[in-house]
Amino acid sequence: MMKALMSIPLFALAWSSLAVSAPIKPQKISEAMVYTLPGKTYEQVREDLTAAIEERGMVISAVSHVKDMIDRTSADLGYKQAIYATGGETVLFCKADLSQAMMRDNVHNIALCPYGISVYTLPTEPNKVFVSYKVPPKLKVYQPIHRLLDDIVQSVAE
Repeated sequence: MMKALMSIPLFALAWSSLAVSAPIKPQKISEAMVYTLPGKTYEQVREDLTAAIEERGMVISAVSHVKDMIDRTSADLGYKQAIYATGGETVLFCKADLSQAMMRDNVHNIALCPYGISVYTLPTEPNKVFVSYKVPPKLKVYQPIHRLLDDIVQSVAE
């Protein structure tokens, strides 16, 4: 085994480790930054999202069950097709230092907190898990929050 590893060029080993940890690129779709996480189930992604938030010392303040509300009201509004296959949840949380800075910059930035990351699958693509959050506002004070949201999703994708 060791002999086999030694015959692999060093650059190939380095390349393979880079390929595994390459960040995933989100797509801006309407007003959402949307990531597709291949190779994971909804349950894995949802569990990894909770862990990624909590590992950074943050507390989840609420989980919004958007799919449940949409499903519950669809028939009354004349809709027959489901929008989401599974999930359709938005996990809400804040990071105290970033939220403090944002609101001390402008007290009305309270509307930007808590931050939310959504997880869902679609009926047309049930084996793809999507993770999304709102397109960040173009505020300098929000840039660290945007980096935090992306960092959380990147760690979930690993």
